[in-house]
Amino acid sequence: MQRCFACFREYGESYGICPFCGRERIVQPKEPVYLRPGSWVGEESRYQIGEAVGAGGFGIVYKAWDGKLNTVVAIKEFFVSRLMTRAEGERDIIVTRKSQEEFGYRRDRFLAEARNMAKFSSHPNIPHVYEYFEENNTAYIVMELLEGMTLSEFLAEKGGRLEPELAVSIACELGEAVKALHGEGIIHRDIAPDNVFLCYGEDLKVKLMDLGAARLEDVSDEVIDIILKPGYSPPEQYDNSSSIGPWTDIYALGATLYMMLTGVKPEESTNRKITDSVRYPRELNEEIPENISNTVMKAMALEKHLRFSKTDDFLKALQGKKKVDTIEQERQKRRRRRNRSILAAALVVLLTGIGLWQYFEAKREKVDLKEAVIQVWYPVEEGSQRGEAMEAVLADFKEKFPLVTVEARAIPAQTYLSELERAAAAGALPQLFYSSGAGQALLDQALSAEAVLKEDQAAECLFLDQLPTYYGHTKQIPLGFELPVAVVITDGPVSIDYSVDSFVEPADFGKGTVITLDLMKGFIETKNFRDGNSSLSDPLMDDREAFFNQKANSSPVLLTSTMVINEVRERLTDYTKKIVFYDGEKVYGRFLYEWSLGTGSREQEAAAERLLAWMLGNVYQSILMISEASDGELPLNETCLLAKLENRYLEPLRRFPELYKRAIFER
Repeated sequence: MQRCFACFREYGESYGICPFCGRERIVQPKEPVYLRPGSWVGEESRYQIGEAVGAGGFGIVYKAWDGKLNTVVAIKEFFVSRLMTRAEGERDIIVTRKSQEEFGYRRDRFLAEARNMAKFSSHPNIPHVYEYFEENNTAYIVMELLEGMTLSEFLAEKGGRLEPELAVSIACELGEAVKALHGEGIIHRDIAPDNVFLCYGEDLKVKLMDLGAARLEDVSDEVIDIILKPGYSPPEQYDNSSSIGPWTDIYALGATLYMMLTGVKPEESTNRKITDSVRYPRELNEEIPENISNTVMKAMALEKHLRFSKTDDFLKALQGKKKVDTIEQERQKRRRRRNRSILAAALVVLLTGIGLWQYFEAKREKVDLKEAVIQVWYPVEEGSQRGEAMEAVLADFKEKFPLVTVEARAIPAQTYLSELERAAAAGALPQLFYSSGAGQALLDQALSAEAVLKEDQAAECLFLDQLPTYYGHTKQIPLGFELPVAVVITDGPVSIDYSVDSFVEPADFGKGTVITLDLMKGFIETKNFRDGNSSLSDPLMDDREAFFNQKANSSPVLLTSTMVINEVRERLTDYTKKIVFYDGEKVYGRFLYEWSLGTGSREQEAAAERLLAWMLGNVYQSILMISEASDGELPLNETCLLAKLENRYLEPLRRFPELYKRAIFER
């Protein structure tokens, strides 16, 4: 007798196909790195591996036969293709020495997922975990085998959206799973239609999948991966992992329900902060009850304090037990309550006497700023979203500091410097202005930004301690930076097979390889590749356009900087390419997107300093440096930098934190 590795029924060896499921005998894995069907894993070889039924970024899922309980289960094997591999037919996985540290961290997170899921083995909306173990130099989770499809697949099958009653029913079951997680202090962080599974059967069974991204709510000192699902991740997942909480999952629940009700994927939350074009579900489908429509939008509020405070409140609203106002009505109510609180506080201050009033007034001067009108100048290029992003930043600042009037002037990039020079000649520089490319004569009129460097936001940023070395003064504050990289074409007219994510010498790409120097990035290539830091003995080509020419490309490697990431993505559409980061003895970077302060009254200068400090903060850098309004700059704010590195073109740098943290900034 032999066992079918698809349905796990036994049948005679004389049969060519399984008489029960009609499948041919499975003898080879779908991919060479998968375990061979028929392999045994677990204590005392308890589980026999069958066919692989799925694979993702962090694991391979197999059907398997539990020889002890005589039942079919699912086994998830920890396997990250960029960190590890397996020789065909072998059981043990192979991890490169360079990947050992991250491998250990990821494996621990995988086992943490198992422990998290095991806590909820009796919950109907979370997959049951039977056990987990380490073997074959990796780790495994044994869980119930689910038969069905993901919510994404179900939506596609149903034409994109569901009847409101069915959508709300699914959302309620999801909410129950999330409520159970939150009760144990666990935040899922990755709720989206592709992580929701609908099981086959007479009754609808909803399972919330993939707890691999989950974290404990009260953990503050562990390394936290930034997990993003565009359309379903709230702003705090881009801005600051320390602000993750139950409200984060509530946003994702609301966004998932929005997709089920309307068939429209919500706009990415960082884009919504610039221009919020998400319409109420009822505007897209009149069959949706108004209270359900308001519930979805409250759950998806950009400001986390406007969302439901706990999942139970979200569920009560979905079930009609709680009336929900529109976001606009909620804001008005809060504004009225805040005004009443301010009035009450003012009365208390008045009654406590002039001495205490003066004390609070002195404290308020720093926090609230005094009445002032400041001018802010910056350049905009045609077709760039930078102007819209800057407008969003300034509008948010005005809301926080209503006594400060910001007169912003967006000047075409081609005439910006000449306009700035005319203002300097007339002694009328704006209080805050973009100063990249400004000459020394102009900067001589700028104020020192020492006060900005002492603000809390500056402490969140990398490299600011190197400003005096780089500039020789503190009259410019950068918001971004760039580092050297190589762009490698791995599949094109001229290509090389380069499997690692960094290089030390250009010779690492292979002797005789034609390498293009990006002379547009002159500072980067001079400091890193021409000043004795690296050898350029291989054949060189200086024509970057020849590299980007998709019809007549003649060079597989471009030495350049992170600033070309967008250009690579847009121009090399027909080639397979990868970004490889420079890991030389010294790595020189360049500051970008610099700003300076002009003179004014005491109140004007204080307001300009505060605005510049806020532009170093994670909220503002996420708008200016991470969203689609961003170019190729890497943000100085470390939280935002980690968020931007989630871009798959930048991901290799994520694995070299010691690289960007030891970058040198000097001229």
